[in-house]
Amino acid sequence: MALEIRPTDATLGAVVRGVRLSSLDDDIFPDIERAWHDFAVLIFPDQHLSEAEQIDFSRRFGPLERSLTANNVGADPDIIVLSNVKEDGSLWPDESAHGLFLKGNNYWHTDSSYKRLPAKGSALAARIVPETDGETAFADMRAAYDALDPEMRTYLSDKIAVHSYAYSQGKVGGTNALNQAEWDALPPVRHPVIRRHPETGRPCLYIGRHASHLVGEDENESRRLLERLCAEACRPPRIYTHRWRVGDLVLWDNRCVLHRGLGHPGNQARHMTRTTIAGDGESNEWLLSA
Repeated sequence: MALEIRPTDATLGAVVRGVRLSSLDDDIFPDIERAWHDFAVLIFPDQHLSEAEQIDFSRRFGPLERSLTANNVGADPDIIVLSNVKEDGSLWPDESAHGLFLKGNNYWHTDSSYKRLPAKGSALAARIVPETDGETAFADMRAAYDALDPEMRTYLSDKIAVHSYAYSQGKVGGTNALNQAEWDALPPVRHPVIRRHPETGRPCLYIGRHASHLVGEDENESRRLLERLCAEACRPPRIYTHRWRVGDLVLWDNRCVLHRGLGHPGNQARHMTRTTIAGDGESNEWLLSA
């Protein structure tokens, strides 16, 4: 089959067919990487990758982040398990510490923005999907920047946000899912609110639930501003929502995309594995130039 890349109806996202990621031809990868830069979210249906194959594909884009060990006992450290299924097959209650830890994923965010060097990309594979709900939504922060009025662009052009996992996870609970050493390794960090994508040159909003407040501004007022920016940014046509099928893999660019899980009934299983492509050194060097 020939490689087929079909854009979604949103400002981001494309469905990719005609390729097996488990045996990806080196000649095809540049086309996939180029499409990733163009569309920011790539949907690969019916791949059914093993965890090792998911790791191998993700590593083509760069080194991988390691998981938080408190939530990944027994798993490959390159795989982050996002699951409400216990080892014995029963389900974690929604209000358990683990259930609350997972609940944080239901709010708009970009992976690892609470780290000094935030994630470059993520790949999520569906292993078990619920019968109802459980979708993942993606929002285009390139188009969100384009939609800002000139005054807001000017105001945000030099603003720096504090990103804190203690802040974001503290709002939903489940903070005891990490041990103290892991919390100590995640101090607040600072990132520009507007960044220029290092590959495409497009300016993007860099916000989400981990963004606590703006440096040098009233904390409460700047939090309200960040919440309003996020709500306005994450609207059609800048939204693509993916309904999962077992075997799907979705790859997205954390540098210009927010995402969130939409939740599902607590009596239904959902088991996903994520690989996270580490940032490659740009960090705060992407500050938008005049």
